[in-house]
Formats: sequence, structure tokens, C-alpha cells
Amino acid sequence: MKHRICHVIKYAIGIILLVGFLNNSAIAAVTFNPRISVGNTFADNLNLTADNEECDYITTLSPGIDVSITGHLNTLSLSYTPSYASYLQFPENNTLRHNALIDISRQITRTTQLEFSNSYLYTEDPISDIDTTYRQGRNPYTTNTAALSVNNQFGLEDSIALGYEYYSLNNTDATIEDNDYHHPSVTMNYWPVANRYGTESEVGYTKRHFDDSEDYNDIHCRLRLLRRFGPHFDVYAEYTQELTDYVSEGEDYKVYSPLIGFVWDESINYSLSASFGYFFRENDHSGSDSGPLGTIESRYTWEQGTSISISGVAGYDRASGGAENLGFNPFYDVSGIIAYPLSSRFQSNLFAGYRWNIYTDEIPDRDDTIWRTGAGLTYQVLPWMIVEMNYIFRKFDSNIDTEDYVENRAEFTVTLTPRQPVMLSR
Repeated sequence: MKHRICHVIKYAIGIILLVGFLNNSAIAAVTFNPRISVGNTFADNLNLTADNEECDYITTLSPGIDVSITGHLNTLSLSYTPSYASYLQFPENNTLRHNALIDISRQITRTTQLEFSNSYLYTEDPISDIDTTYRQGRNPYTTNTAALSVNNQFGLEDSIALGYEYYSLNNTDATIEDNDYHHPSVTMNYWPVANRYGTESEVGYTKRHFDDSEDYNDIHCRLRLLRRFGPHFDVYAEYTQELTDYVSEGEDYKVYSPLIGFVWDESINYSLSASFGYFFRENDHSGSDSGPLGTIESRYTWEQGTSISISGVAGYDRASGGAENLGFNPFYDVSGIIAYPLSSRFQSNLFAGYRWNIYTDEIPDRDDTIWRTGAGLTYQVLPWMIVEMNYIFRKFDSNIDTEDYVENRAEFTVTLTPRQPVMLSR
């Protein structure tokens, strides 16, 4: 509790300082948009266990506010939603959740912009779209991501950016390891021949710390060469190289990743991009490994509002920032979503996804598959009232049987918000 309060206090102080910063620079308009939501969730596998599944009804009360401050050289947007979660069967899990976002930008010169963002989450819900490892139980945890960048535009499509990102995960469950990382980076886009030949380059460094596992440092370099054949069609060749260096006894390795791809953005209603390559991992002592690398993304929107998006990714990652530290992680991921308007005030959607994670550093070898699918309905009953209904199915299947689970969720939420936000201006 003390740790959580310190996070909230630091977050509040940062917001006050940033608002004061903007207040001293000719603010043009301030917009407030309050809201309140009441919801109920039924979960048939509360703790995400393989056996002895327990169900519960979770009622949430979520007041929130969005604030937007716009000036001649500055912008700030803030969103904060505290949410009290009340469990019917297991009240010991009752939690006051916090979800806060802040984005700020300042135009330093005509071509240089400073940007800052911070995302803070405190929750007991074990499901996270970012973390694909296995988290069990309803013990609260905190994630925080802060990012700062300075961007300079020195041509129509030429730019350079200096960035820094800090991430931390803190768990109240002593069996789950806390971790954090620091990530400075430099990225540059440069077109020596405008609208014909371009380059994208990136250099980044990551210093990751764990409470129990061995720390490591990672250097990441990427270079992309582009050829533009028209206003809507680019092809490219890309090469990425990474070096992972463990601080003590862990096995260091290098990863080499060449690929080719294209981006076709023919109209505002349709886009298609794809790439294909291969990665090669060279370990210092053990045998090397390799695998396919690539993406495909397609989006189409019809005039009546129906849209479909499909994406597929094959690649590698580091499963080290979530509930489990599992090391090098080749993966395959496919997902799709269809949105269909039933009327001007009634929207529906269907989604499905599949991910296969392979953890080559684990002994014995481990691989997980995650199936997810669901549907949603959104109805604007009144200009100030929205009703949402969602169903979500998730199946986690691992070759470690104790980590399998199946979960079904049904959600019903009513949100009230003013027809028009509150506007203040100077």
C-alpha cells in the first residue's frame, strides 16, 4: 500500500508541474470531459488455474476525467480513472484500481518538439494484452512506463529523434519477480533523393534489472533502405543486429535479422504491408538457432462503416518484462477484427487471435499457445449514455500442464458522460 501511495503522489506532483509549465505559456483552451461507468463482469476462472476453477461476479464503479490543454506552442492531455472492484464471492480481492495517462508536447523551435508521456496502471486483473506469459491469482501489481523524446524535423521527410523510456513492474505477490529497464535510443529518417530513395536507422540500448534473475544489457541497431515507386507504394530492405550481454554468468548471444518488405497505401480505405526475412541467433557457447521473420497487415473500410483488419507476425522477442522471465522468445501471432455498424447508434465487433510462444532458453524446452476470441456490442442509448456488452474467451495451453487454463468472461458496462465537454478559454 505504501509503495502504491508513493507512486500516486509522484504522479500527481508530475502532473501539477506539467500543468504549471503549460499555464505559463499562453494557454488557449482547456477542456474537461468527466464520466462515470458502472459495470459487472462474470469470470468463470477467477485465478486462471488449470484445476479447481472458481467463478465470481465483479462489480466496478469507475469515475474518470479527461483533460485537454491546448496552447500556441504546447499541448497536454490527461486521463485518470480510479475504479473500485467489488467481488461477490471473494471480497478479499476487492481493489481500488488506478489507470492514468498523460501526454505533453512543447514546440521548442520551429522544427524541434519535446514530447513526454507516462502510463500508470494498478490492478489485480491478471490478464494483460502486453504480457503473454503466465500470471495466476488476483494479487495486485503496478506497471509504469515513462517516455521522453526530442524530435527535430530538418526536411520534408527527414527527422532525427533522441528518446528515453523507463518501464517498471512491481508485484505484491512475492513469488513474481519485479523488474525494470532503461532504454535510450536515437532514430533518424533521411531521404537523400526526395520521394525516391530513403533510409530509416535506429540505435538503442536497454539496461534491464531484475530482483532475482541475472541482469543484462542489450544493444539494438537497425537500418532500412527504402525505394519509393509512387505516392502509395514503398519497398524496402532491412537489417537488424542485437547483442545481449549478461552481467554475470548468463550466456551472451547475438541476433542477425535481414528482411525485405513493402508498404502499399492505395487509398484512405485500404492498406496492405508485408515483409519476410530470417533471424539467426549465435550463442557464445551452446548451439545456434534460427527462424522465420516477417509481418503481414491488411485493413479495409467500406463506406457504410464496416471495417476488417488482419495481421500476422513471425519474429522473436524477450519474455522478460512480465510475470515470468523466460528469456529469448521466437513467436508466431495472427489476429483479426471485424467492426460492423448495426445502425447509426449500434455498433458490433468480432475478433480472434492466436499466438505461439517458443522459449528456447528454458530447460526443459517450453512452448505456449494462446487462443483468444470474442464479440462486443456498443449502443448509444442517449446522447449522454452508452451501454457496452462484451464476451471474451481465452485459452492458455502450455507443454507444462500446470500452467494451462481456459477462461470465459462476460462484461456489461453503462457509461454516463456529458453531451459536450466543459470548455474553458482565455
